[in-house]
Amino acid sequence: MAKKNKSSKKGIAKPKPTMRKKVSNVRRKKKKWFSILAPKEFNNRVIGETFANEPGEMVGRALNVNLMNLLNDYKRQGVNLKFKIRSVNDDNAVCQTVGYSLLKSHSRRAVRKGTDKMDDSFVTETKDGQKMRIKPMIITRHRVSISVVSDIRRKASVYLQEKIKELDSVDVFESVIQTKLQRELRGSLLKTCPIGACEIRSLELIE
Repeated sequence: MAKKNKSSKKGIAKPKPTMRKKVSNVRRKKKKWFSILAPKEFNNRVIGETFANEPGEMVGRALNVNLMNLLNDYKRQGVNLKFKIRSVNDDNAVCQTVGYSLLKSHSRRAVRKGTDKMDDSFVTETKDGQKMRIKPMIITRHRVSISVVSDIRRKASVYLQEKIKELDSVDVFESVIQTKLQRELRGSLLKTCPIGACEIRSLELIE
């Protein structure tokens, strides 16, 4: 008898169960605009805007603003101020002053032929325990000896450190912005030699 051929049955692939993608119920928060306010020393004037999801994202952000725009005084265009956002109230981000700097072009114009320029840089501490790096620049009315240059630099350093110890960090910035500290420094050095100008090239809060 002829053997019956067993037909080979091909396996039928079973459809795999489909997995539905889970739809997240968490909605992304929309970004919004926040106004950036200068410190109260500048009457909390609006100095910019920033875009963020959460208020906390902005804390620590820094921005530079020309002093001319803050004071509406074109004579102060040679100075930039650095601010950092410290807190957020409603839709307003409030800043603290953390830096002051002269533009290089302004510093160069202050130096003339037949004069001597003295630069310095050191860290000092304020009355409220904040450390600051200050970089004074002193220009004499005429050429002076090396010993006089050293004497002026030493006296300027002592004077500034003693003065800053008497002031809170906010008051130090205010005194420099108003050029009060520079004028007082110049007055203290006039007995040593004729001084043409005293400037603060840079003042920075160390964090």
